[in-house]
Amino acid sequence: MITNYYTLAALVAEWQHRVPDHELLEAFSQEPDEIHLALAGPDSESMLRVRTRPPMQFIFRVDGYAKARRNVATIFPQIAGRKVDALTIANRDRMIYLHLDDGSRIQIVLFGPRANVLWVADDGTIQDAFLRSDQLTGTAAPQPRPAPRIESTEVFQSRWNPEAESLQQAIAAAFPLLDRDIAAEVAIRAGHRPNDAPALDRDNLQSILDAAVTIGAELQDPKPIIYWDEHEPRLFSLIELSSFEGLRAERFSSVDEAVRIFVRRTLVRRRFMSEYEPLERALVQAAMHHRRAADRMSDEIARPSRADLYERWGHLLMAQAHQVPPGANDVEVDDLFAGGRTRIPLDSGLSAVENAKAYYEKARVTRRSREEAQRRLDSVTKQADEVEHLLEELRSDVASLRELEAYRKRHAEELARILPDSRRQSDCIPFRRFKLPGGYEVWVGRNARQNDALTFHHAQKYDLWMHARGVPGSHAVLRKPNRDAEPSPQILEAAASIAAYFSKARGSNLVPVAITERKYVTKPRGAEPGAVRVEREQVLIVEPRLPD
Repeated sequence: MITNYYTLAALVAEWQHRVPDHELLEAFSQEPDEIHLALAGPDSESMLRVRTRPPMQFIFRVDGYAKARRNVATIFPQIAGRKVDALTIANRDRMIYLHLDDGSRIQIVLFGPRANVLWVADDGTIQDAFLRSDQLTGTAAPQPRPAPRIESTEVFQSRWNPEAESLQQAIAAAFPLLDRDIAAEVAIRAGHRPNDAPALDRDNLQSILDAAVTIGAELQDPKPIIYWDEHEPRLFSLIELSSFEGLRAERFSSVDEAVRIFVRRTLVRRRFMSEYEPLERALVQAAMHHRRAADRMSDEIARPSRADLYERWGHLLMAQAHQVPPGANDVEVDDLFAGGRTRIPLDSGLSAVENAKAYYEKARVTRRSREEAQRRLDSVTKQADEVEHLLEELRSDVASLRELEAYRKRHAEELARILPDSRRQSDCIPFRRFKLPGGYEVWVGRNARQNDALTFHHAQKYDLWMHARGVPGSHAVLRKPNRDAEPSPQILEAAASIAAYFSKARGSNLVPVAITERKYVTKPRGAEPGAVRVEREQVLIVEPRLPD
């Protein structure tokens, strides 16, 4: 609900007394797909932080003005120093406007895969864009498309789809300004379950409409809440939701504060999970591996040993060697130990005495192997216990990045010893590899053909592709531990420095490095190995160097 129309409208309503008459100090970006708008008033400074990348799009305000010292890109440099005359939101559409004193405006489009922040002239022409500037500059700015008002029974019934997959989906489609969580609340208040079939009679449809209209009025008088599942922020809402009654509800006096806390805590939680989950998964796999190995060894040891049998056969052959014919494959002799007769397999190329000595050696080797298996069983069982203890401690005691870092330091030796599989697996990868904190790795091609293989066969679409601009060099890929991982500015700088190092600009003090997601790198038809076409790139200026 962070970018729901009602949330954005509530934020604009609360910010309207803060932003006008403020000077727009600058717009800058220090993380991919995020832009900061720094504002200064007579008595205070603040920033609007906007992220355009789905699924975690947002806008929130922070008090104060601060930015990183390095790896910061200035956006819309021409607007610095202009004053904000007004802050508005489009009628029933998710577009926010900062109207500037020269007639131009900053237009924030916060929905869909092509969300963006635009600088628009007074005639409606885009003068610059945060993303895809080369494609959008000089074109007409997108116009708002107000969502229809659904207040009459006739309009509502004309939009109702009785063949939708669920009642929740049908409500969300009929009322474009309601997201899925609010649609579920409409269904519940109307006396239904969100997953019920949407084929309803007239009376039930009327109850849906009445509930939607009531909730729409509540959303315009928000009572912001964050629902927490232990440490995890599960949902931000403008109203109380019946379907989240089992979670802890934290109420706020302002939408501005609630959105800021929810987004920040969510970003921290996502970063924590991006580092926690790979470690937990590796420990689970290691625990299963060691425990299965211990179980197999235990089963093997539990079987009767054949060492005593081999030794007895040796004794019997030595005592009755005269009864063994030359070249025989087996022989039946008296069992002097258990009574009766027993058949002994033989090596036809050996004499009776030599066969007896071979069985003595087999008995010795079998006993030694069994002793070694017991020692290995003890070792593997100890390893399994150790991994399971580490996993239990991780799950019970680690709930924050700080605790995770302390856990890694506390168990650095054990983790390095019991999680060797990732190192062995990566040893077969032909590229240069550099490990960075947080589970990130940088892979670098060694030649043109490896560059192609790295970029188009080994890199995931969501990995970050890097290359020194304007000079020959290797392709470098910052591999994320998972799709939703958000590398910090320090990680991005370290990766870009590696890409700069493996380029013809290695001897320069500073090198511009292009960065984009791998999915925006394509190969022109018929191009030479290593040649690519790059879209949506950003640039970091870094010192060429390798990590310590």
